[in-house]
Amino acid sequence: MSSYGLDVDIGNFDENGNPEPYYMGRMYWAAMGSFMGLAFVFRAGDYMLGWIRMRRLPSSPPHSTLSRLRTTCTSLGRSLTYPTPLILRHEAFFSVPSIGRTLLALLYFGFILALCFYKQPLKTDADWENAGFRTGWLALAQLPMVILLASRRLNIIAFLTGSSSSVSLNFFHRWVARGVVLTASLHWLYMSRGPFNLNSVLDDVNRLNSNGIGGWLVLAWLALFSSLRPLRRAFYEIFFANHILSAIVLFIVLLLHTTDYTQLKAHDYIFIALGLYIGDVVVRWITVLFFNISFSRERPGLCRFTASVRVMPDLETMVIEISTAAAGRGIRRCKWKPGRHVTISFPTVAPFTSHPFTVSSLPKDEKMLFVVRVKTGFTRTLLNKTLAASREIEEDKDEQQIGVAAAPMVTATASFPVLVDLPHGGPTRDWNQFETVLAVVSGVGATFAFPVIRDVLCQARASQVKMIWIVKRYADIGHFEEQLRAVIAEQTERVLDVQQQLNPRGAKLQNEAADHHQGRSNLSLHIDIFISDCATEPTTTSIGSLSEFLNAHADIIHLVASKPSDLRGDIGRVLEQAAGETGVAVCGSVSLNAQVKNVVAAVLSGGATNGCWVHSEQFQA
Repeated sequence: MSSYGLDVDIGNFDENGNPEPYYMGRMYWAAMGSFMGLAFVFRAGDYMLGWIRMRRLPSSPPHSTLSRLRTTCTSLGRSLTYPTPLILRHEAFFSVPSIGRTLLALLYFGFILALCFYKQPLKTDADWENAGFRTGWLALAQLPMVILLASRRLNIIAFLTGSSSSVSLNFFHRWVARGVVLTASLHWLYMSRGPFNLNSVLDDVNRLNSNGIGGWLVLAWLALFSSLRPLRRAFYEIFFANHILSAIVLFIVLLLHTTDYTQLKAHDYIFIALGLYIGDVVVRWITVLFFNISFSRERPGLCRFTASVRVMPDLETMVIEISTAAAGRGIRRCKWKPGRHVTISFPTVAPFTSHPFTVSSLPKDEKMLFVVRVKTGFTRTLLNKTLAASREIEEDKDEQQIGVAAAPMVTATASFPVLVDLPHGGPTRDWNQFETVLAVVSGVGATFAFPVIRDVLCQARASQVKMIWIVKRYADIGHFEEQLRAVIAEQTERVLDVQQQLNPRGAKLQNEAADHHQGRSNLSLHIDIFISDCATEPTTTSIGSLSEFLNAHADIIHLVASKPSDLRGDIGRVLEQAAGETGVAVCGSVSLNAQVKNVVAAVLSGGATNGCWVHSEQFQA
């Protein structure tokens, strides 16, 4: 920046009625605040609707004109925003986002460009410099928004808008950062045309230009080149460390670049962004320490929890189990909701790395269960450490049992101290407010679906629950045998409870209560498992017991030895037969999320359903 021609005593508009540069930063936040306030109003409306639904008997759905009008409007909006174009798609490199996200990103870029060019003449050199100051201020004003979208604990945007999905937040985090790059590039372009008196301000210009160019290069590296999807997926730990270090360098350069404009409070946006980031880190570590430090006499220290890690025979999947039964009163009060994530760290395995995983159990199980697909980085390191620790245990056993032939190791088990963060993310609406719940998942995406289904069965409000699960091999089902058995147990307990309530020997029920229990007994539960590789057969003892379990419950669990040939028809039939609004949970690849949203949008546009809401989680967003 240059200090030429900028008077710190002027108001928000100049003598020609044009807004001053720093005033546009205030307009940016006025608009962002209004947008988030409007989103909060809609979120409050959804919360009230869910509250009313969960207190209404399932047998008495609303038929008011206002309810039908709301269903029609929301169905129309979702049918227009859910579709995802399946063009120019390569999951490892690039994929086109949904129409809703695309429209929001385009609207955001149109808004910041309008702020850049609104009442901004470019006739004289002074006009060019004024435009440079305006775009520079807009670049600074967007920094707190970038930090807010990346926050985990102080995520004000997630609270106000209700969009707590990490996929959505990361998407807009990247695109707002690209908006910073755009306005910074315009700032550089405009300032290069400003009137510089080389005899008097050469030193200032060289210093400011060097800081500005350096800041732009760091920003471009941070927001564009190092954040490309292939690099994020292949080297996530390196990407994350580079992201933090580059952000620190960027803030330092920006502070040096804006030193001459402290009277105009140019540093405010930078300090606010830094404060938000530091506050988020501090709050996160305070919660981690609070829930993990143990003061018990039996096991004092930092790591209150111990994680049992089991490696499955395919050496591609791990099951992590963290018991919370004897962890103390603090963690027991933390009741996570189905579909939420927990960030865990293994100090003895990878001390400076943490990773979020979806909890595949319910709080009443008194344990956190995670089913993890091994990739690169942290999960690969944990796999190798578990195999090594298990091998040492087996060698010790062999030394103690000389002459006994060791059985071939088909799995490995080891225990490690672990740090557990509080649950975060996940859906913002309660699944129990829906008459019909549909889960469409692939592979280990079932870790998201099973707690949702179990929670719905426990609350006993939904009349129809269906899960479509796509796996590659038959053995993949065995990774979730415990969850499958838990679902069947919940269903059996629900049926027995209804039978006891309707027992003619007991007290006579009132009509309303009888209708309620009758609605609970009419639950339709179906789990369709599609096995892509139909040539796989159960071989081990554990898989054999699983086969017996599946055959015993063939009325609920259906195995299909092929890929889903009519996914649109399977989803469409559930939505068309739904008694009320349907909640759809999707977890899988980018293409699976796109297919499900396209099907839902097509059904909604046809008007053959009572409404549908989709929450999607995808692998490696």
